[in-house]
Amino acid sequence: MTTRRHFLSAVLGATALAGLPDVAWGADDFLTMPWDKVVEAAKAEGEVTFYAWWGEEFWRTAAKDFEAKHGIKVTVVTGDRVANIGKVLSEASSAAGTIDALLVGGVELKSLLDAKALYGPLVGVIPNSDKLDPNLSKIQEGYATEGRLVPVYRNQTGLVYDPDKVPTPPQTWAEFITWLDANPGKFAFNDPSKGGSGQAFVQAAIANILGDEGKYQGDTEMKPEKVADWGKVWDWFNANESKFTITSSNNDSLDRVNQGEVLMAAAWDDDTAVSLSKGTLFKRAKLYIPEFGMPGGGDSLGIPANAPHKAAAMLFIAYLIEADVQKQLNTVIGSYLARIDVTGENALIPDEQRLKSGRPWLPGTYKKHFIEQFVAEVLQK
Repeated sequence: MTTRRHFLSAVLGATALAGLPDVAWGADDFLTMPWDKVVEAAKAEGEVTFYAWWGEEFWRTAAKDFEAKHGIKVTVVTGDRVANIGKVLSEASSAAGTIDALLVGGVELKSLLDAKALYGPLVGVIPNSDKLDPNLSKIQEGYATEGRLVPVYRNQTGLVYDPDKVPTPPQTWAEFITWLDANPGKFAFNDPSKGGSGQAFVQAAIANILGDEGKYQGDTEMKPEKVADWGKVWDWFNANESKFTITSSNNDSLDRVNQGEVLMAAAWDDDTAVSLSKGTLFKRAKLYIPEFGMPGGGDSLGIPANAPHKAAAMLFIAYLIEADVQKQLNTVIGSYLARIDVTGENALIPDEQRLKSGRPWLPGTYKKHFIEQFVAEVLQK
């Protein structure tokens, strides 16, 4: 009989196991049993319920391919991100929930971590998880995830523009202000409470107006003294109100660019890629990260602590980070691969530009605060 001690000794070394009892594998000891045993258990479970909030075309195709490969049925539920995470939390006290795996992102993930509602750690256990972006494997939305979230794709915000009308897009914040003054109403970003590209521009404004954006990193709770001067940012937005077009969503911003209503807008790389592929954005459109910096990160996959089909969920996650599936994800929804050993064909922003001008998101507690403050101090003024 294989024991937990025997397996962990091979992985961690005997020294790390001092005091660990020598017990046989439990029926659901999926985090420490050999992977082939996890696969056997997954096939015995026979099903997975997966929750996401976008990218339905890709997830449903991947679910069918996974079922064909492993004989395990996947039910894909596409709902609201906040509602999905809220459902996990509301079921956390139950012996068994109704969600086996879910796409995780946004400021709400802190609530999952605080509630210890995630199974794991998964990174280092699921095959190929060591080939994923090392930063996103450890920190998401500014919070240490302790390996309980497996990156599935990376994404990046930037500025999308019409190169025929903006031949030399601004790079520095000063150049952006000059361009804004010369083109009032021709720059768009969405209401930050309605989409991440708008949040990205608000964060860029905070960083460039106030400076020292690194002071927020690592905080798991908001420190009031660090946001005491944010009123200067809201004053700037209000003073320049006539120069912006504030849209209702990420896609609305892209639509305004496509229609020629605006010449430049804050946008996601994956949303832009999808719009280009579907023809809802003119082919000459360009996307770049200005030197003044725009945030990026990615989303991940998690398993609720009380998921009824944990082994099958682990196998499904392992499938989604296989090299060919990552490439398919990049092609279908435009998001950049989470794996760093595989190159996708659909990359609007060069790696060197991501490294030079990409910025980490502020910790979610600060992001939540600036969204609320923007709505109250700018939109509702």
